Amino acid sequence: MSSIVQICNLALTRIGADTITSLTDGTREANLCNTLYDDIAEEVMSEGEWTSCTFRATLNQTTNTPVYDYSYEYQLPTNPRLLKIITIQNEIDENLDYSIEEDKLLTDDSVVKIKYIGFVEDSASYGPYLKKAIVSRMAYELAYTLTGSVSVSDRLYRKYEDDLRTALANDGQQGPSPVINSDDLTRIR
Repeated sequence: MSSIVQICNLALTRIGADTITSLTDGTREANLCNTLYDDIAEEVMSEGEWTSCTFRATLNQTTNTPVYDYSYEYQLPTNPRLLKIITIQNEIDENLDYSIEEDKLLTDDSVVKIKYIGFVEDSASYGPYLKKAIVSRMAYELAYTLTGSVSVSDRLYRKYEDDLRTALANDGQQGPSPVINSDDLTRIR
């Protein structure tokens, strides 16, 4: 269970910077962490299918009818706020034709269910792999400003890429493995 300050302090420690007591303690490090944290966390959450950021929803149809192309308009989730859709299905479990415009989904289907990545505001809810990826990205983003070193920044970017890849692979190992039927293999051949 980590607070945002703890996550920022792990990142600051990686670059040899002073740690902070709060995001508003007035230090250069705190000001940078306060400015960058939410955007960086959102970008990292959007990078993959983190188990702690994966949600399911049946979308609520609005009272508006799209002007053309589609018959129905649905409100996209706001709690937690949708970052990206993983899968989308209608009532008979088929993929469907749709368009996302602003914070709405347009389609011809009368029932829409989605699996999506949502923005998790409570850092205590992050899984360990998501936390590690955010720490790495924060360290990279803070590095040049706080150290003035391009080589440190470059090294931390490569570390972030490695940590992200490893974290997503490990986070994705939770749950059952997909089952492949022999019919699928025969059809592919």
